[in-house]
Amino acid sequence: MASLVASPGARALVCYMVVLALSLAGQQVHAGQPATEMTFDLPAQPLKQALAQYDAQTSLSVFFSSELAAGRTSNAVHGSYSPEAALRKLLEGTGLNVQAAAADAFVLVPGARNPDMAVAQPPASAQRQYEGTVQSQIYQALCARTALALGDYRLALYVQINASGHVQRVRLLDTTGDKARDAAIIETVERVDLGQPPADPAKAFVLLVKPVRCDTAAAQSGPCRLPCGRQASR
Repeated sequence: MASLVASPGARALVCYMVVLALSLAGQQVHAGQPATEMTFDLPAQPLKQALAQYDAQTSLSVFFSSELAAGRTSNAVHGSYSPEAALRKLLEGTGLNVQAAAADAFVLVPGARNPDMAVAQPPASAQRQYEGTVQSQIYQALCARTALALGDYRLALYVQINASGHVQRVRLLDTTGDKARDAAIIETVERVDLGQPPADPAKAFVLLVKPVRCDTAAAQSGPCRLPCGRQASR
C-alpha cells in the first residue's frame, strides 16, 4: 500500500478509493460545471512538481498516491482553461484520471485497474447504498461528540473497512488545525462498526467535509443548514 505523504501543493492518498463528498451546507458537487477560466503556463515536468504548481495557482486540493505520481511526467498546459479542464489536460498521457471530490478538491485515480486484480462489484445501486451507509455511520459517530463541532473545520478523512464490516484504518489527510481534535476524530471513527462488509475490503473511502458558515446573514441568502442539528448563530 502506498504511504501517505504531503507536499506544500498536494496531499497524497492510496490509489484505490471511493470519494464521498459530504456537503454539509446542502450543496451538491457537479463535475464539469462551468468555471472561471485561468491562464496556465505549466511545462511538462515530474507529475508531483506539476501538481504542486497547479495547486499553488488554483488553491485547489489534489489528492493522489505517491505511487501514482512516481515516475510520471505531466503534460504541458499552456493557455486559458477552467481549473478542472487544466488538470485533465495536465494528466493527458499519464494513464491517470481525475474525479471531482468537492467544489475545491480532486482525486487522481488509475485509468484502469489490472484485470487480473479485478474484484466482482455489486450493482451500482448496492454500491451507492453501501457508500451511503459508510457516510451516514461515520457522520453519526462524529455528531455524537459535540466537542468535535463537525462543520467548523475542513476534514479530509481516509477510511478502510475490513471483511467484518468494522473500520480497520483511519487517517487524516491533513490536520484540522487542532491536534487534540485530530486524535478524537481518529479515535471516534475507529470504533465505527457498519455491521456489513464492503464488496472489496481493498477499497478505501475518502470523506471530505467543508466548513459551513451558517449565521443569520448566510441563512437569509439561501438554504443554510448546520450539521448535527446545531443552531445557526445569531
